[in-house]
Amino acid sequence: MRKLFILLMFTISLTSCKDDYEQEELKAIQDVANDYLKTNDILLNPTKFFEDQVITKPNIDTLDIKVYFSDALLPISQVKEDNEWMFKDNHFKKASDSVSFFNIVNSQKFKELKFREFAKSKLKLEKPYSQFMSSQTEFTADEEYRVLNFSRVCFDDKRENGIVVIEYLVGYESGTQSGYHNSLLIKKRNGKWTYVRRK
Repeated sequence: MRKLFILLMFTISLTSCKDDYEQEELKAIQDVANDYLKTNDILLNPTKFFEDQVITKPNIDTLDIKVYFSDALLPISQVKEDNEWMFKDNHFKKASDSVSFFNIVNSQKFKELKFREFAKSKLKLEKPYSQFMSSQTEFTADEEYRVLNFSRVCFDDKRENGIVVIEYLVGYESGTQSGYHNSLLIKKRNGKWTYVRRK
């Protein structure tokens, strides 16, 4: 009876730890998605092609940019196996960030994280973004949308740093166009996850 009780408590403890990890993973994906979109979306950050060109940033209250998330989180070790280049030259400004990056890549947790699906409907996007749930949604010729795919998020032991692979695509009526696909070092600052900018 005592052995059964100990086994039951051990199982409950493992389940609780797993749930806690997946909640933090969901929060990290949400925070990094918002951070990445607002920093890199060309609609919000138009490119200046000429020195005397006047750039007018749009009013985000007038925009509604649709975003599609895949609910499949690939094992990050598998992504590394297929894309070793993402995990070699990290080009961070601080040496301490490089140390954090490689410590996570070489951790046991990095190897252990398995495929899982996550509840993408729980993600909360900041203006001017809103999520559409079905990949069968149709768009007109003058509409654009965004696609974001994530790997599993691997955190360090203190859950202050992490690594995730992001794939960012721009979509049109005719299909999608490649935007960015790479690993990101992420950090938790004041309760919010943000990605570390490279040089």
